[in-house]
Amino acid sequence: MIKSLFLLLCCSILLINCNTKTDVDDTMNSGMEEPIPNAYITEIGQFPNVINECSGLIKINSKIIAMNDGSTHTLLQEINPNNAEVLSTINVANTSNVDWESLQYDNLKIYIADTGNNEGDRETLSLYTIPYQLGSEILCTDTINFIWPDQTDFGTSNFHPYDCESMIVEGNVATFFTKNRSDLKTNIYRLDLTTEVITKGESISISGLATDAAEDPSGDVILLSYFTLDGDTFANKVSILTPSDGIYVLKKSIAIAPTTQIEAIVRTEDHKYLLGAESESNEGGYLYSLDLNEFYE
Repeated sequence: MIKSLFLLLCCSILLINCNTKTDVDDTMNSGMEEPIPNAYITEIGQFPNVINECSGLIKINSKIIAMNDGSTHTLLQEINPNNAEVLSTINVANTSNVDWESLQYDNLKIYIADTGNNEGDRETLSLYTIPYQLGSEILCTDTINFIWPDQTDFGTSNFHPYDCESMIVEGNVATFFTKNRSDLKTNIYRLDLTTEVITKGESISISGLATDAAEDPSGDVILLSYFTLDGDTFANKVSILTPSDGIYVLKKSIAIAPTTQIEAIVRTEDHKYLLGAESESNEGGYLYSLDLNEFYE
């Protein structure tokens, strides 16, 4: 009886200590070669139902624009970064949505990567270029259709290296970071936007499934990824990739929230980010903030 009361008291204390500021415990490090540091995230708010699977975020001046996954419409939503409310809806004309997965903004243009490929059987992927302007509709002016240069087998598979949810765009190059269910690495491909030639580059072991990327002012890439602890609980982290002699190398891995499936990241200030998470039901997902300043001191 005394032992039962003690266990009940411990569980109560644990629940009281849980709040919107979340970090991970040693379960994040299970199965990994060495422990990795933890970073706190803070919950900002819950999206409305229209954003139940946030898979992309961009910042244009002071505006934050979100992209929802798992839908056939061609809409983006401007959101309030202080409470996750939708402020307006933007239609992306002259596009189609097979599986939009990555959203980026560079040099006054929005880029959408239609590169989701869960079963590895897509024979055509697309990158849309959309000059940004204010209004309820924006027009895609350029579409590049491509395929991974090393993929020769397009049969259906649950374990393959050809899904992709992460991209950055800088100048005339779009860099893709694949989501490898086969080995938990990420393969890097670079697409020249001028010549439309895509080449395969380095492969990095991140021990996770890459799901979005953002550039840090240091020149690093903050690559978001996750893996499942028990099939239902998600353990998320960011891998800091730093450029070295023309390629990226893994600099550090940092664990973040372990429970929701976080699939979107955008930088708002130096080393500060917003994160978008999928919903665990038909309700809207969640918006979080992440501060990595302590890892750049």
